[in-house]
Amino acid sequence: MPSVSVIVPVFNGIEHLDAFFESLAVALPDQAEVIVVDDCSTQPVLEAVPHLPRASEVICLRSETNLGNAGAVNRGFAASSGDILIQLNSDLVLDARCIAAIVEVFERETVEIGVVGSKLVYPTSGRTQSVGMAFGLHSKRHVFRHLPASHSLCCKTREVQILSGATAALRRRTLSQLGPLDERLYNHNLDLDHCLRAGEQGLHNLMCSESLTYHWRNRSGVIRYARVEAAEAAFWSKWGGRYRVDLGDYFDEAIEHALSGAPGLEEVPFTILDLSRSADQEIALERLETHWAGISQRTRAFRQMSNDATQLSLPLLVPHWVSHEPTPFLYLVDSHKELEENAMWFSRRRNLVSKELIVDLSASVCTTSEFCSWCAEDSGERSIEDVVDVVDP
Repeated sequence: MPSVSVIVPVFNGIEHLDAFFESLAVALPDQAEVIVVDDCSTQPVLEAVPHLPRASEVICLRSETNLGNAGAVNRGFAASSGDILIQLNSDLVLDARCIAAIVEVFERETVEIGVVGSKLVYPTSGRTQSVGMAFGLHSKRHVFRHLPASHSLCCKTREVQILSGATAALRRRTLSQLGPLDERLYNHNLDLDHCLRAGEQGLHNLMCSESLTYHWRNRSGVIRYARVEAAEAAFWSKWGGRYRVDLGDYFDEAIEHALSGAPGLEEVPFTILDLSRSADQEIALERLETHWAGISQRTRAFRQMSNDATQLSLPLLVPHWVSHEPTPFLYLVDSHKELEENAMWFSRRRNLVSKELIVDLSASVCTTSEFCSWCAEDSGERSIEDVVDVVDP
């Protein structure tokens, strides 16, 4: 088995460290090296680092100035000795097989691997946070976001162009080939930059669905909101025109999955109720047209470009008589979670038409019946202790 170094950059977030290290103690391979880099925290985070029985060594480093995520991880890279280097955010709770599954990818795959990441799940809902990312029209999206973590589209190890760096693993020789993280990006887009560099070198980035992590997202780690605008500008100026707009591929996969699970769906004469706001609507409409010829001509726009609401109330956005029309609708939204407070609307619609679809711009596709069943099954808020109970063997 190759030797493993686990690198954990930390900036404050001390309230999450007990759960993180408890899960790491279970997930850590025998004789793995652990390097914790305190990025000039104002909390005593290194005091929270416990004894890890499986570790060959636990190295604690502290920076006297805040370097950002890129600088902190690069310090960890320089101090590491393993064949496989695994970066972990400190606001994660790891499944017991999270790290082992990543190592197995490196051992079994025959392609030249660049970066490997995990399936990320929201701890409070059990829904998918990220199973890889895609480029839209001047956007970067987590695909299949908020689908149930058990959904078949989220349980497939897949090659991706870019992936979230909440967990990111690569071989030492690959790091030598790509170079360190770009410290000009500080906290933002450095993971995507590394993935794109790997792609330009002909390497394959993989999202390993067997590697499961719960991610609190932006609850700890380094300062997540500093220099975001500068990092965005630097990223797009560097990579503009050098990446592939691949969001449409995920739309195709999701639409074909929906059609395979509901025979006859391709014959339904849907009318689109367009409530989306992103420019990626163009990609969605193009891919829907390939499966339902003429559907783009049956689009009714209810887009509210100045509405920043996180929940969409259909009775307030759509004329009241629309709810009584016996026409099957396809609801096009930025995120299907925006429709969670419309149970009465969908109940009324099921009395009129047998099947309607929801399509969102993360490439999630589901019937309204599936969507309502997911909402009903949601377990609600879960404490971090609940998540630890789930992942411990």
